Amino acid sequence: MSNTDPKLKKRILILAVPVILLCLSIWGKLIYISTVEGEVLREKSKKLAIKEREISARRGNIYSADGKLLATTTTVYNIYMDPVAPSHEDFNENISALSKALAQKFSLRNARQWENYLKSNRDKNDRYVEIAEKQSYTQLQAIKEMPLFNLGKYKGGLIVDQVNFRQKPTELAQRLIGHDLDGAQAGVEGYFSAYLEGHAGKRMMQKIGGGNWKPLNDATAVAPVDGKDIYTTLDTRIQDAAHRALLKSLTNYKADHGSVIVMEVATGRIKAIANLGLTKEGNYEEFRNYAVWESTEPGSTFKLASLLVGLEDGKIDTAQIVDTENGIYTIHDRKVKDSNVKYGRGGYGKITVAEAFRKSSNTGIVKAVYAAYQDNPQEFVDQLYNMGLHSPTGISIKGEVAPHIPKPSDKNWSGISLPWMTFGYGIHFTPLQILSLYNAIANDGVMVKPQIVTHIMQHGRTIETYQPEILNASICSKETVKQLQALLLGVVEKGTATNLKSEKLSMAGKTGTSQLNYWKNPHDYQASFAGYFPAEDPKYSCIVVVNKPDYTIGYYGNTVAGPVFRAIAEEVYLSLPEPITPEKGLSEWTLASNDKTENSLKKNYLPNLQGLTAMQAISLLENYGLTVSVTGSGRVKSQEPPIGTALRKNMTVKLALQ
Repeated sequence: MSNTDPKLKKRILILAVPVILLCLSIWGKLIYISTVEGEVLREKSKKLAIKEREISARRGNIYSADGKLLATTTTVYNIYMDPVAPSHEDFNENISALSKALAQKFSLRNARQWENYLKSNRDKNDRYVEIAEKQSYTQLQAIKEMPLFNLGKYKGGLIVDQVNFRQKPTELAQRLIGHDLDGAQAGVEGYFSAYLEGHAGKRMMQKIGGGNWKPLNDATAVAPVDGKDIYTTLDTRIQDAAHRALLKSLTNYKADHGSVIVMEVATGRIKAIANLGLTKEGNYEEFRNYAVWESTEPGSTFKLASLLVGLEDGKIDTAQIVDTENGIYTIHDRKVKDSNVKYGRGGYGKITVAEAFRKSSNTGIVKAVYAAYQDNPQEFVDQLYNMGLHSPTGISIKGEVAPHIPKPSDKNWSGISLPWMTFGYGIHFTPLQILSLYNAIANDGVMVKPQIVTHIMQHGRTIETYQPEILNASICSKETVKQLQALLLGVVEKGTATNLKSEKLSMAGKTGTSQLNYWKNPHDYQASFAGYFPAEDPKYSCIVVVNKPDYTIGYYGNTVAGPVFRAIAEEVYLSLPEPITPEKGLSEWTLASNDKTENSLKKNYLPNLQGLTAMQAISLLENYGLTVSVTGSGRVKSQEPPIGTALRKNMTVKLALQ
């Protein structure tokens, strides 16, 4: 008779049955997977463990015109080892020497610790063992020469993981250089991304522990093609001067933000763009490209365009008299006021249009222009469009906002639209677009496209060149240009900007003071100054815009923006190269047949030589003391440096003929 309780047997059986059934189920599933699904799963596992992966290309560099690095990709190398890859003989023969070399290079472990570390990971079949991070190329080469590693990538077990970082070595022109991030492109980085990014390579790699991938010996591997290098028009010396001068004004007047642009008159090449805004911490940094992106009512700097239209149409004369009366002009129950009204001086009385411009009299300019076009405002607007002021400049930077010039056919056009336009309200322009107009006046009426890139290079070879581009060959007659140039000079000599007069150089330009969001906050102002220098032979144009200065300290264009212009002009002018004068004996061909080329050389700029014969080009350049290097035969196809480069003594000009 058994001593076992029947009830206990029954309980054990009840508990055992489910366990037995579960084991049978697992056993059955394993047999099914092994015999039915095994081949499919093994193939899937193989595909997951080994696959073709992309190898990133190194992004191209961005340089300034004076050869400074503005953006670059810094490459570092993370070093790993596959201790299982070397043969038993190679590993045992070299592990001691390798450990000593690693101990000398990396103080993390001594020689014995390195040897134990590598051996233990080999025993654990770990195929991705960390050695060091963020090594330079030179350091990488030294590691490759270490014992065992010097047997090669596969016999020695060395694994190199290349990592690229985008860096901007200088703090200057951060927003102009921009970025190319996922879903966000800006500046030169964004616009020229297709050139900079290069082409990714590919190779077979094996997935190992920790989500890492080990490169395999792959005969079909495709090496990445590095990106091309972009050479901008920026001059870091001028950029630095613009940055410092703008920062000083913003700080002194506790302004919200501001921008400065400096452009070569003859070529449209941007030499500096500074953009600074106030951060929450109270510092000024570059985080928006106000010069290209921010469109505002420009105020009095637009009076230049208003007079241009009137002078060109013959409806206004600079000598005609306008009566500013007490400085207030009422139109449709809205008042146009001169700035001196608030100081109790009550206008300027009867003055000439030229004096109204010099004094920046709103009533004087409005009375002259409005009287000429009030019966046909479309005629005034058409002239602005004919000059091309309604179009973006087309600069090679993402984010430029189109100008806004209202038309009589617009729904919101009213009786005050025309008069308000004449002194810079009801219209919207970016600083760059206003500067393009002033640059055209400095350039004798030729409006050129603002340019930010001169050429693109790959492996030391120029693959694409960007020449100066004319947007409008003549925005007005030569007579009108001369009148406007005299008016702009008069603003500095005896107008609202006499505080800018300098013993070092002559300057011409126009002050601007406008109210921003005047229906919300009457104390939000924009101070600006646009002009060029030297006045008698313009080399550079420049615009300064300062937004929302503390009105209790100052907000007028001549005091807030003007001194920034002067500081930049003086610093840049003093560093201009000495003009090169031609030697005697210029050929008859040069004088008679190449006036435009000759004029460029007289203005100290390299002209367009394309299409000339070798003898023509050599004769012309050598008479100006330049050295010429020629390759090929026939006529000039390309030249280096590019068109518009400032001439310097002993400069070598390379000509490619075809």
